[in-house]
Amino acid sequence: MQKPHRLTSATLVCALSILAGSMPGNALEVSASYRKNAEKAFNGFLQDLWPEAQQRGISRKVFDASVKRMSLQWKIPDLAPPKIAGEQPAASRKRQAEFGSPGRYFRNKSLNQLAQIGRRNIRKYESTFARIEKTTGVPREVVAAIWGRETAFSGAKIPHSAMSVLATQAFLGRRPDFFRPELLAIMEIAQRGVVPVSQLKSSWAGAMGHTQMLPGLYLKYASDGDGDGKSDIWNSIPDALATTATFLKASGWRPGLSWAYEVEQSSALDCTLEGPDEGRPVADWIAAGAKRVAGRKWPARLNSVKSYVIMPAGRFGPAFIATDNYYAIKNYNESDLYVLYVGNLADRIAGGGAFKTGWRKVDTFTRPAMKKVQSKMVALGYNVGDSIDGLIGFRTRTATGMHQKKLGMAVDCWPNRPFIARLR
Repeated sequence: MQKPHRLTSATLVCALSILAGSMPGNALEVSASYRKNAEKAFNGFLQDLWPEAQQRGISRKVFDASVKRMSLQWKIPDLAPPKIAGEQPAASRKRQAEFGSPGRYFRNKSLNQLAQIGRRNIRKYESTFARIEKTTGVPREVVAAIWGRETAFSGAKIPHSAMSVLATQAFLGRRPDFFRPELLAIMEIAQRGVVPVSQLKSSWAGAMGHTQMLPGLYLKYASDGDGDGKSDIWNSIPDALATTATFLKASGWRPGLSWAYEVEQSSALDCTLEGPDEGRPVADWIAAGAKRVAGRKWPARLNSVKSYVIMPAGRFGPAFIATDNYYAIKNYNESDLYVLYVGNLADRIAGGGAFKTGWRKVDTFTRPAMKKVQSKMVALGYNVGDSIDGLIGFRTRTATGMHQKKLGMAVDCWPNRPFIARLR
């Protein structure tokens, strides 16, 4: 199998720092007594999975062999351990990319280098990308951008045992209900025997392969990109690319449309109308005064296309009229900055450049501090999302803008310190 082009060491470091941008900070620290009691409870937790595993068609032999491979990974981040034997350790701290200055994730030099590598890999796997485009309608540049974003074109190390990571997240993680079915899914993958269990490596969050898919998504969207009759996303780059494109197609990718169109940041766009709930034809946004950057014209074919306002930094950064393709990428990773990174990298691979509007400095916050802000906003009757999670998502941004209007403040849809000081 051909090897992908490699990044220079400097570009790889930069790319991996971006990959780590949403990665939590400190690993968990627990007492020796808690660790001992947790290990015992963990073994019981694993054995209790057997009825669910059996319902999924997993044999007792595969189940027992899988359980033997699983161990608690105390050093991975994003853990929130339960109370065991009366002891409740503090959760590991989490640092989210949304709380830094967004501009640092869009450095021209690293993005241009990644785009150059992306173009080379597209040429190298020309037949694979052509086949993917034909069968899914997803542009090769978008698929390549996800590959570049997820593993720096397979240059990133994927060091963890997927079984142990998923077992740890299901037992000690912040979202055990999310990871429990993923843990069962990795056992189902082992049952299928696509690759040796020793090759089931993942990130600290359980994502696997060249384009980083969770086990449940692999089982649903696995595709054969190299024509050998199986889908090996761990060793076959064509299989990983085809699986990613199949997922995007199933997520609603619409051929022939960009993921988004950058527009001028102006009062013509109401930032409180951001998000998927406010979709309307492009013609409506044009009528409201939305203008593309650099004097670019709106193609007439877009007039009836359903679209959405996206302002990931409120009025402190670029603004976009996005299509359903934006949300197809967002199904891959729910971070707005992730979508913008992938979208812009795809544009650069296709010959485009940086966003025309720059990122301005914004007030930044820790996750616990933002949770307090969200709690106050909920008490005032605003919707900040499905949960008070400490993330500055679009609902928190739009709620901020709505309350800024009520307070008679400048409406920028970002929960800055002057706004927080007036929350009661």
